[in-house]
Amino acid sequence: MSGSHGKLEVTIIEARHLKDQDIVGKNDAFVEVYLDKDYKQRTKTIKNNNDPQWNETFTFNLSRNHDDLHLHVYDDDAVGKDSIGEAKIDLRKHDFSKGAFDEWIKLPALLGLRSKGEIHVKIEHKE
Repeated sequence: MSGSHGKLEVTIIEARHLKDQDIVGKNDAFVEVYLDKDYKQRTKTIKNNNDPQWNETFTFNLSRNHDDLHLHVYDDDAVGKDSIGEAKIDLRKHDFSKGAFDEWIKLPALLGLRSKGEIHVKIEHKE
């Protein structure tokens, strides 16, 4: 048994209404995507835009213990990166045999305050 469960193709399409609590104005946003923390992939940074479009696709090898896809949106700044928001997608809840997952995911704010924006993600499962 190889332990492999195919590949996950994740396309980070775009985001909208991104909000960083600390910053007035526009974000320089990028997204980190991962199934486990040891192997993170990230989009390029899009400068000065709260509605960035990336259209970047990442491939992950799936194994049995990969239940959640993590998305973490950051604002890239001179001293590092500020978290704008994060979300996770429970891969078990989607039936990939019926087609791709293609949805807008809210980035919840702490304590249930307003959302920090949304991110449009498409996920396909390949054998």
